[in-house]
Amino acid sequence: MLWAVTIWRVPSALRTVKQRALWVAFAALTLSMTLRLPGVMHGLDDRVGINNLSTLIKHWLGMIAAGAVLDFVVAIARPETGRRVRPRHYVALTAMALMAVLFQFVPRRHEVEDFFEANVGQTWATAYYLVFIVYLGIAMATASWLFWGSARLASARWLRIGVRLMGIGTGVGVVYTLVRAVYLICRLAEVTSAGADDTVDTATDLLKYLAIGFILVGSSIPAFGVAWRSIQDWRHLRALQPLWQDLTAATPDIVLKARLLRGPRLQLHRRVIEIRDAGLALAPYATSEVREAAAAAANAAGLGPEAVEPTAEGFWLRAAREAKAQGAPLVHEVAVPGAEGIVDLDFEAEVARLLQLARAYHSPEAAAFLASLRQEVMS
Repeated sequence: MLWAVTIWRVPSALRTVKQRALWVAFAALTLSMTLRLPGVMHGLDDRVGINNLSTLIKHWLGMIAAGAVLDFVVAIARPETGRRVRPRHYVALTAMALMAVLFQFVPRRHEVEDFFEANVGQTWATAYYLVFIVYLGIAMATASWLFWGSARLASARWLRIGVRLMGIGTGVGVVYTLVRAVYLICRLAEVTSAGADDTVDTATDLLKYLAIGFILVGSSIPAFGVAWRSIQDWRHLRALQPLWQDLTAATPDIVLKARLLRGPRLQLHRRVIEIRDAGLALAPYATSEVREAAAAAANAAGLGPEAVEPTAEGFWLRAAREAKAQGAPLVHEVAVPGAEGIVDLDFEAEVARLLQLARAYHSPEAAAFLASLRQEVMS
């Protein structure tokens, strides 16, 4: 699973600094968990000739992963800090160097499967583990605080959920470090016996996997949210296509000449702008009487209050398009396409409005409205 996530995140790591930090976190974590496998662990130690060297490397990778998670959330919450090396990076390097020194003093007469259980209660091993645990705890606590602060500022719901889950994951990581630290000190002080080692090891492993799970799911939710939004954007593009074709056929000059943008969100932005501009160009062909009749027809349709305005606009736009096609004179001056900007527009609300307008424009009610206008002209 972790290898799959690490490979999946390679493209995003090449695009942005913060995504690169998250990829480093998963890559380091994946390598660390891989070193837990007996075959990999013993293979490395036997080749190098240093008992349990894999344990030191595994813990270093864990610290790199924790530091990268912290870099990721700092890039979200404090982007002004930039990419410069910060004091936290020097702290991590110092802790790693101190662990390397302490590792030399830990008795390692032979290779052991579980380094924690084999050395818990031993002075040098406790000092070694406490350096690792304290750094991890501080990094996780800081990340958790920043994640929860960032979640309050996130605009998209899926982003808030993802950031909060990552904050929960780092919070569970803090609990993991507290349990480990307290137990290490208790064993060193001989407050507890070795009989609890297995239980504590199992409990802390569970906390560790739970923390990883929350961070993994939380970091993936925004990606799935973006994918879901892209699917929705494609659906909206297809739904607005007939309206766009009908309006731009009557006002071809408003269609942008630049090459069509690739992303669905950008294409949807362009489509919304061109539909709005086409509406501005056709508006002068709709008299006040036609607009009033369209509003009356929309109200008579028994729609909700929010649907009446776009429905009425759909009715009179269809009438305006036909009037222009038949060579009717302008009722008033043509508005300049694009004069009403889209910068401050609630884009999602505008898309929803245009979808309602498109449904009304192509509805049987619009055809009936147009037929009634023709009858009035003939009578």
